[in-house]
Amino acid sequence: MRRKILMGVLALALPAGTMAFTQTSAFATKAPPNPVSCTFSATVTVSPPLSAQGTASVKGATGSTTVHGTYSGCTTSAGSVPNLPATDLTIISSAAKDPNYATDGNGVANKKTYYLGLCAGLTGKSTLKSLAKSVKNLPVAGGTLKGMKASQGAVGSDVGFILAAGTVKGGTYPTASKGASILAGLTNDTNNTNLIGGCLSGPVTNIDIDSAQSTVVL
Repeated sequence: MRRKILMGVLALALPAGTMAFTQTSAFATKAPPNPVSCTFSATVTVSPPLSAQGTASVKGATGSTTVHGTYSGCTTSAGSVPNLPATDLTIISSAAKDPNYATDGNGVANKKTYYLGLCAGLTGKSTLKSLAKSVKNLPVAGGTLKGMKASQGAVGSDVGFILAAGTVKGGTYPTASKGASILAGLTNDTNNTNLIGGCLSGPVTNIDIDSAQSTVVL
């Protein structure tokens, strides 16, 4: 069950701002060496809150997940570099039918109802697609991130999500083809245990990211 983590609500994005490097000499024409690696932490807030039964809604309605990610300890092979700027991202989710209406309390009578905030609906292929889509063509340090693939898996000692095989084109840190990745682990705490278990202990309004395990590589 711990492997069935909630993917669509996380989407830790790379920085949307441009990081400026000041050349101190007219002869300093080369950008810092790649790749650049950083650790990150994030505040992730979900609205409406995630729950087993979700929030009854209508087709076409949307909810949102906001992510504020911060980056620290950024380095290249040449040593430390200025940290990447913080990221603020909003991910929009659409109301969906409840595939587990028979077991999560919504009942057969509501099998055609649309819901927002369904915990059980966030572990499938559609959420992996939305996760990858959320960082598609994202501005990164003057360049653009393309081609990220999303999956679930182990992030150090945590379960988490993995965005990999991306390419940053242009900017301060262009990567080799498919050289960019983001690994985000879920902190092993009571809040995330409830989240992974299907929100059976109550609604979840935030998701905790483990900065000790989570990394980004451009």
